[in-house]
Amino acid sequence: MNSPNPQTQTSEPDDIVVMGRTPRYNAAVDDVLGTEGGFVDDPVDHGGPTSFGISLRFLAAEGAFDSDHDGKADFDLDMDGDIDGRDIRQLTRGDAKFLYQRCFWNVLDADRLPKPIGEMLFDQAVNGGISAARKLLQRAINHSLMSAPKGLNAPAPLKVDGRFGDASQAAMNWVLRNPALGVSALTEDFRSAVRERYRDIVRRYPSQNRFLRGWLARAERLGR
Repeated sequence: MNSPNPQTQTSEPDDIVVMGRTPRYNAAVDDVLGTEGGFVDDPVDHGGPTSFGISLRFLAAEGAFDSDHDGKADFDLDMDGDIDGRDIRQLTRGDAKFLYQRCFWNVLDADRLPKPIGEMLFDQAVNGGISAARKLLQRAINHSLMSAPKGLNAPAPLKVDGRFGDASQAAMNWVLRNPALGVSALTEDFRSAVRERYRDIVRRYPSQNRFLRGWLARAERLGR
């Protein structure tokens, strides 16, 4: 038998990356998927055709990576060279879980946030984007800080910029540790911020009023 060509032995296969899911993530994503539902193509929805809460606009932007190096975007599911409504129709529940973990849960580092704050932030990131969700949490923290009894030396109000850095983390921790506030105050302030966001959307875009009742119900379920 001829010896194998040494050149064929030099390359190694690409690393296989397995994205594990924690029980906490599994519970959170199942809750979100229960809210989002299946395929919808509503012309009033600014995101376009949507399946399991994944809009065409989002999939075209976030699903264009090529992790298997086959020359096609991983979420060009019909392999026709682009990501369009047909790919949205082919999305599975498992696809949605993968994208939600990659694009939201992990980016938010939600497993490191206290319950149910991580879950609430994740829900609103799915619904409105990472920056918008972080701004909601910052507004909630500020409201809690303003509600603190006098004389407790509360931190200064946060700049609501969607960047959840050290100052935001420290202020949140202060609220959570304060017996007069704690997680119950922060979760209720977060719900209030979410309700106001939904109402503001309808004020700016009256055509979205048809979704308001469902949105407000979603806000009420947060952290429950």
